[in-house]
Amino acid sequence: MVRQWVVTFEGQKPGPADDVEVGFVDIIEILGEIPVLKRMFLDRLLEQIKASENYYTWSNIKNVTPPEELDLRLEQYFIILGVDREGRKYGLLMILTGEGIILGGIWPTALADAIKEDKKLLNALLFTLAEKPDFWDEVVFVYAETQEKKEEG
Repeated sequence: MVRQWVVTFEGQKPGPADDVEVGFVDIIEILGEIPVLKRMFLDRLLEQIKASENYYTWSNIKNVTPPEELDLRLEQYFIILGVDREGRKYGLLMILTGEGIILGGIWPTALADAIKEDKKLLNALLFTLAEKPDFWDEVVFVYAETQEKKEEG
């Protein structure tokens, strides 16, 4: 069985009735190791969100179930979802840590399989997300709203 991270996204209505679960293939299954990206990648992505109309943020992560027990807070997770100009979908599950950004999983399975076959595709994808906004119909930075912010709102 393939190791997966299961992410629960909040549906249109509060409560679990219309929540959506998506499985991200664990990066160890794909690369055999856990890549740690520099914070500069996230900074560049956030710059694109401010500068590009097709990049935006969305607070929608409700829960993340890792393939094994980990001591992480929900706020440490974020997901980058992209749809390119040809309609292909890409998803990267990432974890913000003190050491950098850990790439935890990839969605869909076809993308994970392609990267497993040719590991250079991952670097190309990361570069394109951070530096080539014209390649994308949309890029969404999905994060978990903290409990404190929910109580403020």
